Amino acid sequence: MGAEDEMISLLKRMADDIKVMKSYARFQARDAIVSVLNKIATTPERQQMWRLFDGTISNDAIAKLIGVTLRSVQYFVQDAESEGLVIAEKRGYPKRIEDVFPTEWKAWKPKKVEEQPQLEKQEMGEK
Repeated sequence: MGAEDEMISLLKRMADDIKVMKSYARFQARDAIVSVLNKIATTPERQQMWRLFDGTISNDAIAKLIGVTLRSVQYFVQDAESEGLVIAEKRGYPKRIEDVFPTEWKAWKPKKVEEQPQLEKQEMGEK
């Protein structure tokens, strides 16, 4: 086996190890995320916003889907960002750091299911 093959093999083993560590870190972080979420997502509207923070839906669209003002969504995005729960890969399109949905939250179905089919999958549990 040549040096290049050994390097590829080593990189594959490292990638596998990183994958395991990432899964373990997610498992460890879940309770902390739920705790913070329960402090900042104190209304059904904010819980619905969290469900929609998948990085593909704009703040404006989230406001319309839920029936709140754009500013309400922006305030929640700010709260979630300050807690480290949301990242902004694309401005105005909030994305959760992890697909965590506290079990005590009531289920929510969007008004227009055909526009957001992934929500039903998310309600069934984490990815």
